[in-house]
Amino acid sequence: MKISGTYLFASCSLIATLFLAGCGEEEVAQQVEVVRPVKTLVVGGGDGRSTREFPGVVDATQKADMSFRISGKLESISVKEGDQVEAGQVLANLDPTDLKIILADRKASYDTAKANFNRAAKLVKKGHISKTDYDKLKATYAGAKAGLDSAEQDIKYATMKASFAGYVAKRYVENFEEVTARQTIFSLQDISSLDIKVDISENLMIRAKRNKNKRHLYAKFNAIKGKQFPLTIKEISTQADEKTQTYQVTLNMKPPENYRILPGMSATVIANMEGIEQTGSDWVNLPVAAVISNLEKQGTVWLVDETSMTVSPLTVETGALTGRKVAVMGLNLGDRVVIAGAAFMREGMKVSLLETGEQAGQ
Repeated sequence: MKISGTYLFASCSLIATLFLAGCGEEEVAQQVEVVRPVKTLVVGGGDGRSTREFPGVVDATQKADMSFRISGKLESISVKEGDQVEAGQVLANLDPTDLKIILADRKASYDTAKANFNRAAKLVKKGHISKTDYDKLKATYAGAKAGLDSAEQDIKYATMKASFAGYVAKRYVENFEEVTARQTIFSLQDISSLDIKVDISENLMIRAKRNKNKRHLYAKFNAIKGKQFPLTIKEISTQADEKTQTYQVTLNMKPPENYRILPGMSATVIANMEGIEQTGSDWVNLPVAAVISNLEKQGTVWLVDETSMTVSPLTVETGALTGRKVAVMGLNLGDRVVIAGAAFMREGMKVSLLETGEQAGQ
């Protein structure tokens, strides 16, 4: 079949036009810049106040390990774990059989020594016995009296009573067991008031003002959404922990009426840090997903430049892992950090912000 030159030229021109048009569309598509939405947080950001969060542990304001002061066999246990007890309430008793035998023996020795001493007191006045013999009988009498008092006291020690009102947190023995003196039988806790203990870094402690009463402190719990509970400072340790080089601060909290907060539970302490000079040298707690870390404890986080809305990497030092957060050092106050999808970031990538309401804790 013959194809005319004019027809062939028109066909080629059409194909070329379509091809070039396709290439132009591809180039336009390639020029469209992808903007990735990201979740972020601002170091030290939030509601305009300077606040930080510290992990804490709840503890009883008053607690004691209850034990007998003598050895013996348990005869009865009057309470169980979780029971509320009053001050002076009987918790347990030892079998007093052997103690009563000892008491009877000491009583007999005492009666004899007392009678001998009374006779000697009359005889020494008349000169029928020497002063030396009298002093010996007097010493025997005093020793017998001390022995009797000790046996009577042991009978009392065979009954364990609560030192204060509280709850039986733990029982460590079963009834009819042989127990030794000072062996822990119960743990007793007073939870009418609660303590929360937190550890503060030395570089933060050194910048804190001594006027502790003006500091606003609150506790929050993961299981209690949207609620914060006021705290007051109870004690501040002035001796650093040898291993962590942190200082323990004990805070006091009134137990909430509608929630059961118990010793050992985890809490987050929110502190208003106004009046404390802040630097970028503090440890900051970030979500684990925000940090790409290697075996040398060097990590990378991605910072958002809010002017250009692009991201750039920053090398940081990583520290302790607490729950779903990791401590990092090297960030400055006001840095906006990507907290999700860090592994997919590349330098200069355009991003848009998603509202999260999160804040880094230091």
